[in-house]
Parts: sequence; structure tokens; C-alpha cells
Amino acid sequence: MSKLVRLFLWSLAVSMLGCAAGAFAGSMINPFFFDAPWLVLVPIACVVISVRHPPTRLVNALAAVLSAFAVARVPRGPASPNLFVFGVDGATFEVIDAHADVLPNFTALKRDGSRAVLHSVDPMFSPLLWTTIASGRTPDEHGIKGFHVHSNDCKVARFWDIAEEKGETIGLYKWLVDYPPRAFKTGGFWVPSWLAPDVQTSPPELAVVKELELSKRLRRKQVAAKQGPAAMALGLVRVGVRLSTLARAVAWSLDEKLTHPDLVTTNVEMQKLRGWVDRDVYVAQVYKTKPALASFTYYATDGLGHLYWDKYAAAKPGEVTPVLAAYMQADAILGDIRSMMGPDARLIVVSDHGFKAMDGTGLAGQFAPLTEGLRARMGTLLPAAGPYDVTKVGHKLTLGFGDASMRDAVRTAVLSLTDAAGQPFYKTEDIEGASSTLGLTLADEQITAERLKVETVGGEPITNYVTLTDAYTGTHKYDGVFYAYGKDVPADQQLPEVPLLDAAPTILAAAGLPAAKNMPGKAQIFSELPRVDSWDALVSRLQWIDVGEGQGVNEDALKALGYIDAGPATPK
Repeated sequence: MSKLVRLFLWSLAVSMLGCAAGAFAGSMINPFFFDAPWLVLVPIACVVISVRHPPTRLVNALAAVLSAFAVARVPRGPASPNLFVFGVDGATFEVIDAHADVLPNFTALKRDGSRAVLHSVDPMFSPLLWTTIASGRTPDEHGIKGFHVHSNDCKVARFWDIAEEKGETIGLYKWLVDYPPRAFKTGGFWVPSWLAPDVQTSPPELAVVKELELSKRLRRKQVAAKQGPAAMALGLVRVGVRLSTLARAVAWSLDEKLTHPDLVTTNVEMQKLRGWVDRDVYVAQVYKTKPALASFTYYATDGLGHLYWDKYAAAKPGEVTPVLAAYMQADAILGDIRSMMGPDARLIVVSDHGFKAMDGTGLAGQFAPLTEGLRARMGTLLPAAGPYDVTKVGHKLTLGFGDASMRDAVRTAVLSLTDAAGQPFYKTEDIEGASSTLGLTLADEQITAERLKVETVGGEPITNYVTLTDAYTGTHKYDGVFYAYGKDVPADQQLPEVPLLDAAPTILAAAGLPAAKNMPGKAQIFSELPRVDSWDALVSRLQWIDVGEGQGVNEDALKALGYIDAGPATPK
């Protein structure tokens, strides 16, 4: 054997030993770390190749043993939860049913469980809807009516509060309106969602997940830059992030530097990386803390739907668009959740609304109403009714205000904002169950570049209130998704339409917990326990993590999704 071949074999053997030692070390702090079992074949293959060179064979054999040990440590089989709740923001059967061939877990869930169209409500803003799902109460009752809200603004109990009160351990991963978090007195874990402006979690070591999320495109910047890349990578491994996810992050970082991918590719890959990190940490924490009720919410289906629904609508057969890529990742996470289910476990899958193309029929241009000009103007016109919160989905605005008794005065103030012809610029509508909220649409939706140059609203430039845009091509619709699977759930059953208010009683019944008499909805599929009068009293006993003064919400995330203005209005 030549010296060159021996040098190559030694180099290969040492490399394999180093990789195996790294996997072994990683598995000691995170049993999920070494999640590519086929890598065991690499050092074994090296043993075979170097059969005529005993020292190399010995090194590779050691590498094989270390790799095999790392693989053997990966937890397999059922985890502890009796109930899993999987939220998929904005999911729609339009996508799921059209792509059954690449969404095997959603397809299996239809075959093995029950499902229904979930009917959402106005205003279709995710914080309000997810709080209604969690509490079974209307916005007037739970008090969450916009995006600029905190978890402790919720006036009623949510399903995890009730489970905790009954002594259950809970794992809560990124349910919307969950900042600040709490340290559950029964144990478990709590990681806040994308609205959170800071890194607090329970337990504190999970804060590395939020630090990564709040950084800019995996680079250490701004408020989240508390650790260097190496320390952050180690912190992520400690809380459950796997080798394959780290490899994806490294590969994407190199790809960014070498090929400079376009914005669409960047958005999709960043959403997917976040999804894999979240999946890894959630699964690891479920096995570690052993909650009886474990919830996970996935948001890329909504985020990429807003930006790229047009690409989905125009896709060729077999094309993986950004929207479909998000559904495929959600499907993979669903498969991971199902693999953790024991024979007595149950699973609820729910979305807060569905999705559709922006309706541009008959419009002179694709316009977007603006939020911040109106919010500032209302604060000037009628400050006593504030504070104001203006948010948008598609062509519709929701104006939330602090004093519900001034509803008529707020309406009058809105209608006082007139166009060049002296006609009200907005039409208003009441929203059932939300007495301190008005829905607004433009009275004249024929928005043109010429109008933006010359017209005014209430004496101010019209560009303070509306602009032309092609940035957002998808918006919310009423028809979302609902699935149930597991113990006592009939297979292959299509249920009648499920109202949004039925979600909380159904989740509680599936968990073996009683709903309250002041929840207007009813449980689907599962038998209810006798209802208590109310769970509202327990809210005053909840203890929140101190996050200091002045913490708002993640404004950058709201701007990226188009719910508030990204900057001054400029005609396009």
C-alpha cells in the first residue's frame, strides 16, 4: 500500500472518528442529536475499505461503536401526553386535499380519524382567533382584539390554565398571545410565539430558541445578540436541536454567501429552518418534561401564504411552491407528533382560519389600506376612546378602541374622514362579540396612481391611508381545518362544519377536563364532563414572569406579514 493511500486512509479514519466523537458527545447532552442513523455505515465502510491496514481499521471500528451508541440513545416510542394539540395557522383543505400525494400524514389523518371544516369569525386576526380557540369565549369576553396585546391581557381562562388548575403538566409551544409566559406550577414548558418581543421562556434555558428567532436571518444582531454563534449552537443542542437541523443551517449559511439567493428563496428557507428548530425543541421537551397536554403551533403556512399565494395558484403540476413547502413541513411535524402518541393518546389539529387569493376583481389596482395614519388620526380626533389598535388583513381594517361605551362616537369620527367629494372614505361595520371594535373597508375601492397623487382624506394626503401594492397576494377566509385522531375517535368520518367556539370545549373534553357553562360552544366527538359554572376566577391567581416595563410586541414580525404598515405610504 502506497504512502499516499495510507495517508488518505488515516485522514479518513481520523475524520470519521472526530465526527463520531462529536455525535457521541452531542448525544450525551441531547439524545436526539444524532438523528441520521445511516451515518453509522460510513465508519463501517471505512473499516471494510482499510481491511489491509489494521491501525486504521481499529480507529474506524471505534468510530462505528461511538456512532452506534449515539443512534441507540435516540428516544423512540410513545411519549407521555394524553392529548396533543397541533395548531396550523391559516391551513386550508384547498391545499391539503389537492396535494395528498406529498402530504402523507394529513392524508392518513383523514383516513384514520375524523375531520371537519372549521368556521372562523370576524375579525379574522390570528391573536383574537387563537385566543377564542383556547378559551371558548368571544372577543368581548376574553379581551384580545388586536395584535398589541399580552398574555396577561386575557380576561378568561384558556385550556392550559384549566389543565394546570386540575393538576396536569403542560407543554405550550408558541400559541399566539402567550407573552409573557408563566412557569407552570405543575411543571412542563412554555415558549412564546412570534409576537413576543423578548426572550423569556419557561424554563429559562429555552430562551435560546427565542434569541435565535429574534435575531436577523441567523446573524447576531440587535436585542437578541446575547451569545456568540458557538455558544448559541451549543445552547440549541442542549435543548434538543438535532444534527440534521444544524447541518441545514450551515448549508443554508454557505448557500447564502456563495449564491446570494433571491428574496423568495430566503424567506422560504428561513421559515423552514425555524420550523425544524421548533420541531426539534418541542419533541425533546415533550420527552424530557412528560406533559399530559402538549401543544405546538406552526405559522409558516400563514406567513408564506400572505406573500406567495399567487405562486401557488399559478403552479404547474408537481411544482413545490413556497406555500406547498410550508404544508409539507407541517405534514412532517404532524408525522413526528403522531409517532409520539401512545395507544390512549388523542390529537386535535386545528387552524384559526383558512386561506384564499386576494380578491382583486373589478379593482383598478391591487391596493392596501394603511394602519398607522388612521391610528394617529383617531388619537387626535377622539383621544378619549383610545388607545387605538388598527390592523389589516387583505383589504379590510379592524379598528379597536379602549372604551366600548364610545362606539357610536368612534363611528362618527371615522365617518368624518371624507374624500375630495365630501363622501366618507370608509364604510364601517359592527363585529359580533367585539363591541369595542369596528370593521372598516374603503367606500370607493377604485384606487389608482392618479388618485394617490392628488386626493385627500379629511384634509390629509390620501397616501396616509391607502397605497398600491403587489406585496401580499393571499388573505384569510372563513373555512379552516379541524381534525381529531386517537382513542375513541371514529375513523374516516367527515363531520358537519365546526364553529370556532366549539374548539375549546372539544379540546377540554379530549383532555378529560370540564368546560364551563359560560362557554357557548359544544364539544365535538368526545363526551363532555359535567360543566363547572365558570373558570374565570382562576385568572386572578395566575403568576406571570416579570418582563419589566415597556415591552410591546414584535413590530417587525407584524410588518413582515402586512398586518401593520412597514413604513410611510408611497405610491407604486
